[in-house]
Amino acid sequence: MKKSYSFLGICLILLGLFAGCSRATPPAPRPLSEAHQKFLKICREEHKIKVVLKPLRNTLWIYVPLDDDLMRVSSTPEGARKSDTAEEHPSVKYLESVYIERRFKITHDIHPDENYLQTPGYRLGYSSAYQKISQQILTGVSRAYFETKDAPQFFVSVITDVKNGVEMENIFYLEDLKQYMAFGALPQEEFVKRSIYEARGKTDWIGDTEGRHLAYTEITLPEFLAKQIATRINFKYQKSSFPPSPDTRGEILKVVAETFKSYKFTDFNYVELRDLNTGRTETVLPAELQTASAPPTPTTAE
Repeated sequence: MKKSYSFLGICLILLGLFAGCSRATPPAPRPLSEAHQKFLKICREEHKIKVVLKPLRNTLWIYVPLDDDLMRVSSTPEGARKSDTAEEHPSVKYLESVYIERRFKITHDIHPDENYLQTPGYRLGYSSAYQKISQQILTGVSRAYFETKDAPQFFVSVITDVKNGVEMENIFYLEDLKQYMAFGALPQEEFVKRSIYEARGKTDWIGDTEGRHLAYTEITLPEFLAKQIATRINFKYQKSSFPPSPDTRGEILKVVAETFKSYKFTDFNYVELRDLNTGRTETVLPAELQTASAPPTPTTAE
C-alpha cells in the first residue's frame, strides 16, 4: 500500500538547501522503453503537462517547461522585525563536496558567526504550479517504474520557468523513492535529505521548451553521494531540530559515515577534508569513518 505524504512539507524542508553541481560531456540518449512511454502517457494525458525525456543507461532526465512562475513571494504573519541583540550560531560560509578518482573531497568554511535578527516581513517559496507538477512527477515515476525490470537507478527532474529563465533540478534515487512512497521505510525528512535540489537561473534559458540548455549526463552513485553529503551538511546547520556541536570536523565525518552506511557504500579510498577557515587539509581513511558512525561505548559505573 502506498504511503500518503505531504509534498508541501517536503518543499518547506527543502527551501534553501541547494547544492552545486557540474556537468560533463553528455552520452547519447537511448530509445524510449515501455516504462518511459507509460510515464509520458501519465504526464501528458492524465496531468496535461509537457514532458521531454532523455533516457540514458542508468539515468532518466525529465524536463518540464513551466509557463508559470517557479517561485512566489508571500508575507509573513509577524511582519518585519529587527533585534539589536546578536546571537551566535554556526554558519556555512562555503561548502563543496565532490567525488574524484575514488576519493571524496569536502571543502568547507563553517564557523560560529554573530547575527542580528532582521526579517523583511516576506519570504520566498515555491509556487503552487511547481509543487503540483513536482508531486505529479514523483507519483508518475512510482507508477511507471516501481515494478519495472531494469528501470533507471537515478532520475533528474528539471522544471524550468521558461518565462523568466529560472529552474529547479531534483536528483533522486529510485530505490529511495520506493522505500519512501511504497514501503514507508523512509521518514519524510530522511527522504528530503536524500534528494538533491538545486535552484539556478540564466536569461538564455527563457523560451527553452525542449531543454536544449541542459547537458544530459549519467549520474553515478559516488557522484550522487557526494552531492547528498553537501545536502545533509547544509540541513544539519540550517534546518535540523538538533543543533550541531562545536566540533565541525566531527559533525562532517558523522554525516559522511551515515551517508555511506545508508547505501552500504565502501568503494572509495579516502575522504579529503579541507577547512578554508583554518587552512588545514587532512586525509580520513575508511576505518576512521566507521568509528565516526559507531554509537558511543557505554561507560561502566565503578
